[in-house]
Amino acid sequence: MINIKKYIIICIITIILTIPKFFRVFIEYFLISVINLVSIVILVFGISSLLLIGILIEVFAYNNHLFEIIQNHDVINALIHKNNRLIVWIFFSITMIMEELIFRYYSISILNSYLNSQYFLIILISSITFSLYHIHIWFSFKNLKILFINLIHPFLMGLYLGFIFFSLGFISCVIAHYTIAFFMHYNLYRRYYKNQTKNKILKKKNYLFLKSFLSTFPIEVSGISFRISMNFGILYLARFS
Repeated sequence: MINIKKYIIICIITIILTIPKFFRVFIEYFLISVINLVSIVILVFGISSLLLIGILIEVFAYNNHLFEIIQNHDVINALIHKNNRLIVWIFFSITMIMEELIFRYYSISILNSYLNSQYFLIILISSITFSLYHIHIWFSFKNLKILFINLIHPFLMGLYLGFIFFSLGFISCVIAHYTIAFFMHYNLYRRYYKNQTKNKILKKKNYLFLKSFLSTFPIEVSGISFRISMNFGILYLARFS
């Protein structure tokens, strides 16, 4: 069920964080700063790599137990039950914008003003804080493996988005973040759906086998009993003839 209060708070925070932009606060990194072949290659390679990491995590890290837990995630739950699509298309997008405003637009810009363009250190600090922000996952699922996954993957994504912020700007960060996060959630939904389908097929096969077995069992038992009786009868007659 959608937690509407949570998304109202996210919307309010996003609106408040957006206001300073109209006064041109840190506006230099809002749009594309540098665009060249290297930036485009890193953009494509970074998204592809993070999507691949997401697939590997989904295949090797998640088991049936974790799928049963993670299905309660708002986005995955909305995809499974095909309801509350508002979460997927609007609130999920607003959440990505809020996170990028906090951890890229403001955090990196403020760090940059103090650390004098030490880009690697700035991106590293913002990535660590972005990773630690996802500790809130623990309070939703209370599973250490899910928590660990949601600390490592955001850290790697934070490193990548930090570079994108300095080269291709804030808007590119939002698009890349949404693409990677949605793809990962969609893959988890698809894997969960496949597992559920396989379980239903297996249960149906087991049911049909049991039904077939129970329907033929009395006949088989009768046939075996008859053959055993005949064999004993033949042996008895042979013994006394």
